Amino acid sequence: MSIITALLAVSASVEFAKILRNFSLSSKDELSFAIGFVVYLLVHFLLYKPIFMHVMAHELTHALWALPFGGKTKELKVTKDGGRVLISKSNFLISLAPYFFPLYAVLFALIYLIARDEFRFIAAFFTGAGLSFHIALTLFSLRSNQSDFHADSDFVFSMIFVYFMNIIMISLVLTAMSPKINFITFITGIFKGSFHIVKAGLALINNGMK
Repeated sequence: MSIITALLAVSASVEFAKILRNFSLSSKDELSFAIGFVVYLLVHFLLYKPIFMHVMAHELTHALWALPFGGKTKELKVTKDGGRVLISKSNFLISLAPYFFPLYAVLFALIYLIARDEFRFIAAFFTGAGLSFHIALTLFSLRSNQSDFHADSDFVFSMIFVYFMNIIMISLVLTAMSPKINFITFITGIFKGSFHIVKAGLALINNGMK
């Protein structure tokens, strides 16, 4: 499973680079998104790390991802020093979701999609800030041992899967912000790229056996 996920992650990285090339600052909304992304980074590294908001998003994401699997939240506790959520069901998606699902960015992206045109740049700003918040504080949290990475899967798979899913989610958010980015094309490119990698690998092995 780790090998397949790693293969997809490599291909996704290549396709993600293409997405970044298509993301420009030519529109008001894209520029606002980029400004929001940078502004949060400045706040994070120079002024303040909103740990409580991060812990809140972390525990809420566990609870949110438990719902499709029939899980029920029995207890939710959040403090600036940490949090805890007790749910009736768990699997590797529920355990790892907070590390790849940018809750605040997704919420603001949804607001962006339904907002009137004159207010969209504001939602775009907070979407960028929310995405930056997710990336920066996820990396910050990984400095300490995270039991979620061992709860329902092994550590190696968890790290690769989280990396892969972050690319997917970030690309999805960027798709909402830019009409020049096509998410379906991105996903299709991942599978095509994976196929080409496997094909090249098999050809290399075949040549080596001759």
